[in-house]
Amino acid sequence: MKIPYLRSVIENLKNEAVQLRVGVGSEVENQQVYPPGILPKVPGRFYFYFGKPIETEGRKQELKDKDKSQELYLEVKTEVERCIAYLKEKRESDPYRSILTRSLYQATHAPTSDIPTFEI
Repeated sequence: MKIPYLRSVIENLKNEAVQLRVGVGSEVENQQVYPPGILPKVPGRFYFYFGKPIETEGRKQELKDKDKSQELYLEVKTEVERCIAYLKEKRESDPYRSILTRSLYQATHAPTSDIPTFEI
């Protein structure tokens, strides 16, 4: 709806569609109904990585001290951001990122063989 050209096309489709909520007599009748998107998203590869463990045992007092709890928060945040940056870098260099290359690999190898991934 935010793209001007598509807005008018969607509005025309909406106006031509059968109005199923007419006569309901509540705010449901006035709701705008828009058709779902036409182009499905091509399935991508799922990347996940568990970073280094963050020791929290014996740090109970840090929850009571605002400065120490902020330090712990920043430690966790930094580790999560580091892991995400690492995965983004690996995703960009992944030769099997595309569904086509993964499908070709599966077709040329045993169907039960795992598609190669990056070394951690």
